[in-house]
Amino acid sequence: MYWYLTVRSDSHYGESVPTSVLVEYLDSVPGLRRADLACYRAEDGLEWLDVTIAACDSAGNYAAHAGRVPPQVNMVELICSSAGGRPAYEAARVVAAGIADLLGWEVADSESGEVL
Repeated sequence: MYWYLTVRSDSHYGESVPTSVLVEYLDSVPGLRRADLACYRAEDGLEWLDVTIAACDSAGNYAAHAGRVPPQVNMVELICSSAGGRPAYEAARVVAAGIADLLGWEVADSESGEVL
């Protein structure tokens, strides 16, 4: 099972930012490594975490394609394994909060619908 956190401007994903803003930030986050143009993963030895930057529709639907990333993005999806327990979730929350602070956006827990 997995936990999902979504960083977004609002519940309708109304704002976008240039992809380069997120890439520059995520490249600087300790413990993350770039796995593809739109995907980052936790470095070996850390709690499992997948971070995807994407452009989605107003319902949050998106597709990530290997080797491609849109010029503007309006969401960041963080996925961590529930097998890691609360430490894995909290590690994902820290990364999500950093992204949200950078952009002035919010973090939503996809399972509970709660804005954190």
